[in-house]
Amino acid sequence: FLFFIKNTYNFIKLDTRTGQMEMVQWTTSGYPGTYTLSDIKRVDNIEDEIPGRFTLYATTNFYNFVLLDQIDGRTWQVQWSTDPNEMMVVRIY
Repeated sequence: FLFFIKNTYNFIKLDTRTGQMEMVQWTTSGYPGTYTLSDIKRVDNIEDEIPGRFTLYATTNFYNFVLLDQIDGRTWQVQWSTDPNEMMVVRIY
């Protein structure tokens, strides 16, 4: 599922079964690409990979989202950036 970012050339692609994310960048010139935000599965077993389990919620901060596990309520702060070194996903306890 693609989530809109308030940046003209970027989206966050979320695997709603596992919580894995990529930043998808498109362009009218240059080279489009995808950048891994998180390749970590947020579920332990394939039986727990349920479509629609994970979703993203926008925050008032342009660069941050909250990733929610809609089954058990776990949450993470997701920060995207055009600089891969500034991307992060951190569990909120």
